[in-house]
Amino acid sequence: MDLRLTGHAALVTGGNRGIGKAIASALVGEGVSVVLLGRDDESLRAAQMEVGARGTVRADTTDDGQVRAAVDAAVALLGRLDIVVNCAAPRSLPGQVKGLAGLDDDDLLRNVDTKVLGYLRVVRAATPHLRERGGAVVNISGINARTTGSIAGSIRNIGVVALTKNLADELGADGIAVSCVHPGMTITERNAHDAGATNTAAGNALGRAVNAAEVADLVAFLASPRGRITNGAIITADGGRPGTIWA
Repeated sequence: MDLRLTGHAALVTGGNRGIGKAIASALVGEGVSVVLLGRDDESLRAAQMEVGARGTVRADTTDDGQVRAAVDAAVALLGRLDIVVNCAAPRSLPGQVKGLAGLDDDDLLRNVDTKVLGYLRVVRAATPHLRERGGAVVNISGINARTTGSIAGSIRNIGVVALTKNLADELGADGIAVSCVHPGMTITERNAHDAGATNTAAGNALGRAVNAAEVADLVAFLASPRGRITNGAIITADGGRPGTIWA
């Protein structure tokens, strides 16, 4: 299927590693010019070389001034902007105690500031450019939005859901489709050689682990002109959670 993406331009936040890097690679493979946004110059340069991105911009998405400057720099590199993929988020800290006992106020605020407000800052800065031709925003959330156990994880991810639907309703009339993807535990370069992670990730209805490239293929479709009828949609990409029905 031709996704009609050749010649389009995209900004991928968190594109220097993990699912974000896989998404950038998938978009480049579809003929999209991509700029990666991250906080670490070294990993950004390495990812740019690996995926064939047009360029990189550096910003901490908790800083609105940095975000606006980075988006402007990305548009200057690309000459246009058709797609924004938000994937920049704090990594979950291993070994955290679940529930109230493990709740750290500062960690919760950091998660919300980076993943929910950070996504909002990027879209707000990008919207004037997206309005020129229409386009797509894909927000990467997480299956924790639908599960308990991590208060910070649930709140930050369900916040992305609420943000997505608000943006979809507001920007749809401008030809900008906004959707949200919930990956489950996903195999990336960080955990590819961890047998325990692979076994845990395989605990879905498919009976096998989902990898970042598969999530990236879904995102490429959603970002394409063919996928924009999904405006406002919240889509899981975890291989299916056994026993759960989502109407």
